[in-house]
Amino acid sequence: MRLWGLAINIAFGLATLPASAQSFNQFIAFGDSTIDTGWFANAKLAPAIPGNPFDAAVASALTAGGNAHFTGPGQGSAQIFAGYFGLAANAANTPGGTNYAIGGALNSAGPGPFSAFTNVLSLVYGYPNPAVPATTGQISNYLGSVSSHANPNALYLVSTGGNDVFFADAVIPDPAQRAAYFSSEAQALASSISSLQSAGARYIIVNNEYLLPALTPDQIPEFKSIQTQTWTSLAAAGVKFIPADTQTVIAAVTQSPAAFGITAPISQNACNNTSPLTIGSSITCLTSNLVAPDALQTHLYIDGFHLTQAGNQILADYYYGLVTAPSEISLLAENAVKTRLSLVSGIQGQIQLSQAQRGPAGFNVWVGGDVSAIKMDNYPGFPNDSSTVGTVLGGLDKTIAPGLIAGFAISSGGQTSALGANGNFKQRETTGSLYAAYQGGPFWGNVIGSYGYLDYKVNRVVPIGITLQSNSGATDGSNWSAAFQGGYKFVNWGVTHGPVLGLVYQNIRVNGFTESGGFTSLGFGQQTRESAVSQIGYRASFDWSIYHPYAQLTWNAELADTNRTMTAFLTTVAAPGYSLPAVQLGKGWGAVDAGLAVDLHAGVKLLLAGTANFSQSSASVFSGHAGLNFSF
Repeated sequence: MRLWGLAINIAFGLATLPASAQSFNQFIAFGDSTIDTGWFANAKLAPAIPGNPFDAAVASALTAGGNAHFTGPGQGSAQIFAGYFGLAANAANTPGGTNYAIGGALNSAGPGPFSAFTNVLSLVYGYPNPAVPATTGQISNYLGSVSSHANPNALYLVSTGGNDVFFADAVIPDPAQRAAYFSSEAQALASSISSLQSAGARYIIVNNEYLLPALTPDQIPEFKSIQTQTWTSLAAAGVKFIPADTQTVIAAVTQSPAAFGITAPISQNACNNTSPLTIGSSITCLTSNLVAPDALQTHLYIDGFHLTQAGNQILADYYYGLVTAPSEISLLAENAVKTRLSLVSGIQGQIQLSQAQRGPAGFNVWVGGDVSAIKMDNYPGFPNDSSTVGTVLGGLDKTIAPGLIAGFAISSGGQTSALGANGNFKQRETTGSLYAAYQGGPFWGNVIGSYGYLDYKVNRVVPIGITLQSNSGATDGSNWSAAFQGGYKFVNWGVTHGPVLGLVYQNIRVNGFTESGGFTSLGFGQQTRESAVSQIGYRASFDWSIYHPYAQLTWNAELADTNRTMTAFLTTVAAPGYSLPAVQLGKGWGAVDAGLAVDLHAGVKLLLAGTANFSQSSASVFSGHAGLNFSF
């Protein structure tokens, strides 16, 4: 009884633990005008200098209904991306704002005599202002505001580096000195991001910005160099970040603009702004300045330096694909867990029939089919999974001693898991099982060992702007499991009933693979998922003529550690891989199994059964089984 009580405590105790969720509760950004969402609406470039043309132009535009965004009247990538998770990306100098990005920001400080400059706009207008921090200063300001305890559940975005190229071109004529400056800026930024991670940040996207039409042939390799050095320095410092190859994304759009709805020439700006600003005129662009009412959707650049809303939508969608892809692919292993639990239940149902009728030769042959509907919810804002699984199975067993049978089963199953607008994957599994069962007096029990070969075809779709980018991949894997179920029978008033105790252990391996398709394609590392599901419940059955109905109620608890990560790699450019949490489902759930066995003929039984899971966080399973069992 002590062991029985311990099993009850384990099953129900673990079942009360909540699923660990990767729920982003805040969006925080650092960088330059590529993700600035209105910092200059509440700050001035040079407040001590009267008549500054930048400040005056921004103030005039705000009065006319502008928003001080470098995307003009449209939304930026930071706002769109944050919105996918129900979060805001307001400028940090507004109440509750968490976007520290400032137009014109350098990575760190200017070189030598220009060390007072941390913003390229300050250099253009000749007014150094320490209140306009570089990206490293923005990170320092954030960490100072939270006492160096960064939000571990926030989603961070860093977009910076382009201004350093323009700055160096203006103040450092010697190429070797420029190269040294770029290296120091990359290292300074990497060190700052490292401090952010050390303070607790876990999900940090660092992009490589995008090449501008205004870049000269000499500036293009410099632009690429500082971005590459930033990623290299981050990797060398041990920073775990999500690399975003936005250079390749915008290059792809530039090569095939019409596919993304960009019908205007790339060289044509969406804003016809007569502002006196010589750089960043999009910050003062109003709806009335657009060259056409739909210019924010038909043009790629708004001012030759910054993207329109259409361009920013494309980047936001790309970020979203990077962040959600690992959890999507982790569903491959999670589906294998659920399908194996259904298979084990189907074999156990046939074992019950085999034990109920034995022929003179001691053999039983059986066949069956299962259909299951599986639904798994991902993290908030992430793609969910729904699938229908079909399995055919058959087996043979023989009496090898009084009350003891042994046999084998084979099965083949398949499913297509729909990921909504984000594609699908197909899973095929062929499994062989060995089993044994004992029934002696009131005691009964069975054990099942199974090995299955898994085959996957993946079509991961990433919506990018108005397009759907399809990424195809294929991989395989295996699932071996060991299951035990046993119990004790009482007979009262013609009803057979008693407690049930079980455990199903699984070890699932899905091999890594690389997608083909385009700039949203990724590579994924091998994943291993262990599962150990305990079962405790009660079963009752009775015999009525040729009908033998039964019902079983169990509580199931996942005993294995399910806190695992999934690793992904870019395929477009050399970059470190990144890992994000795999999908997390509830650790406990109930299951109702009910069925009816019918004596069709001497030695022939029909089984009709169904199972419904309930109370599992983020998952539900409904399945039906039909089978025939022949004894001879």
